Amino acid sequence: MVLSPTQKKALDAILLAARSRSSPLVELRSPASLGRGQGVTSILRAVCTAMGLPLLGTGTVAGCKDQLRTLRDAALESLQQHSIAVVDDLDLAAAPHSMRRSRTLVGELKGAGEMYNIEVASAPAMLLKALADEAATSGKLIIFSTLEDAQLSFVHAPLVVTLGEPTEEDYAAVLGNRIRQLMPDSAAVAAAAAKAVYALHGQLSAAELTVHVAQMTATAAAAAQSGEDPVKNLLAVVREKLMTSSAVSPADVEDVDLSKFPGMDSIQEELEKHVIFPIEDPETATALGLCAKRGVIIHGPPGTGKTTVGRWMAHRLQGKFFHVQEMMVSSDIIKVFAAAQAAAPAVVFIDDADIVIGGWRPLDGHRGSDVFRFLLGRMDGLTSRGEKASGDVVVVLTAQRVQWMADMLLRSGRIELWLKTKLPEPRQKRDILRAYIKDDPGALSLLGVEGQQPPDVRGAAQVGDHFCCADLRRIVGDAKNQAAWDRHSNSKMKNGADYLEQAARKLKSMHSEVEENTRSIYS
Repeated sequence: MVLSPTQKKALDAILLAARSRSSPLVELRSPASLGRGQGVTSILRAVCTAMGLPLLGTGTVAGCKDQLRTLRDAALESLQQHSIAVVDDLDLAAAPHSMRRSRTLVGELKGAGEMYNIEVASAPAMLLKALADEAATSGKLIIFSTLEDAQLSFVHAPLVVTLGEPTEEDYAAVLGNRIRQLMPDSAAVAAAAAKAVYALHGQLSAAELTVHVAQMTATAAAAAQSGEDPVKNLLAVVREKLMTSSAVSPADVEDVDLSKFPGMDSIQEELEKHVIFPIEDPETATALGLCAKRGVIIHGPPGTGKTTVGRWMAHRLQGKFFHVQEMMVSSDIIKVFAAAQAAAPAVVFIDDADIVIGGWRPLDGHRGSDVFRFLLGRMDGLTSRGEKASGDVVVVLTAQRVQWMADMLLRSGRIELWLKTKLPEPRQKRDILRAYIKDDPGALSLLGVEGQQPPDVRGAAQVGDHFCCADLRRIVGDAKNQAAWDRHSNSKMKNGADYLEQAARKLKSMHSEVEENTRSIYS
């Protein structure tokens, strides 16, 4: 087993701590915010090999009915025989049915308790406390890793060795190990490939890089035999894999035509001019010195079409549109931006950004601080290791309440284009209702005049002054459902205008009830 330079550095730190016995507990952690797969298990296995120790963990308890007792007995036996016990994934091995992953956490499970009260499984805490007490009283040592750290509240603070983030030298080591048997000049190719891949995505874990290399090596071998540049081929494989695994597929997104949405024409024009044109025609943009706006914010009341703009962009920018979702942790967000950089020029779309990042100020905890700092750095170009300018990746944010978002994110130089969606005006509401009916064959058949033309929509449009596009779409759907039910139940059929107005009045009544309940709750 060959470790990368960063992994070797962590190994040396643990071996030094083992020799000095400065603490009865030594914990090995993954890099902050990057999650697992960085080589924690490989390092602990190397520790055991160097010191002649058994590696305890999930393999020790697999198939056992009492995992806690089995793991405790194995650790105590190792302490008795070697004065050291090494336990990998201690909490998972001790309580495999109690693991949880909180949606509020960023990239890792460390520090979850600093933001929210979470349930702590008792088994890992009991085991670690018992082993720590035994080691402390007898001058022995426990070396361990965990997925969560809630149990650390109940034990003596460990000496923490944190595995560093991957470096270009680490990439070269992994690539070199994989292609050494396939190419005559593997060291030079590995070094050149590592430089290129690291510039493209500098935070691939050792496990992820190994998976990519499995595909890359076959391409490299074929390229070497044909006289092609192997580094170029290796980079193409990684670039394609990043794009195909992260870019939003148009097939997964509703196809929308913004021209059919009254009031969206100005937003569409601004995006075409300042974002899409430089992305779709990079040669002309380069020749004329044009750059897409670095940051765009689309803000407005709920249901006014902000997400619809994102759907439209996903279809316009096929393979160059990337989406940061609300449930993503920071390691996932880093990969999304890296994939976008690989496909640059491209767009990263963050829907409901005031909720995803704006509701947590930079000092409010892990999610706010980690995601916020990364986003600021990315929009300033500080995280880009490649030759591309930061403007090659456009960040498009949507928000309902811009006032929730930090001023430092919204300042000029980061957000360079402001676009506001509005509630439709009376004439626009009528046009939107007609468009929804025309685009829905079932609605046109059930509600239309002789199933051919939309009915009179003026009555429905006048019912709600604050109806948004989503409300209007629901009115059409509700009216269609009622008409279909009346036909199915042989009830007397009404004309389409009546069905629409009835659906509009019901929706207005529902809105009034919600607003009244909200006022009573907060009054």
